[in-house]
Amino acid sequence: MARKRISFNQPINSTLQIGDAVWVSNVDPLTNATDSPERVGVVDSIFSSYIEVEVDSGSNVVVNPDMFLMFSKPIEVNESSIKGYYADVTFENASKKYAELFAISSEIALSSK
Repeated sequence: MARKRISFNQPINSTLQIGDAVWVSNVDPLTNATDSPERVGVVDSIFSSYIEVEVDSGSNVVVNPDMFLMFSKPIEVNESSIKGYYADVTFENASKKYAELFAISSEIALSSK
């Protein structure tokens, strides 16, 4: 697969991670309207002023400095919920001082149905 270097004049978004998908879109400077985003590929390396993207096979997207660049994260890596039907949790207080627990909450996503 081919690699593409994308340089930045401003700091790179701190939430960008290796494995994120990179998308670009043309922006009309008069109306701020954008074309449909096109996928460039997946972030392979991140440096202080540029990123390296492993370009998707068959992709012929050209990235220009005046394009709007965005990224998306793979859901299977960044899902924040517990998966499954059962969870067992134990809370322990190792302190010798009195402690009181006011509330417990959770967010659970079913892994299959």
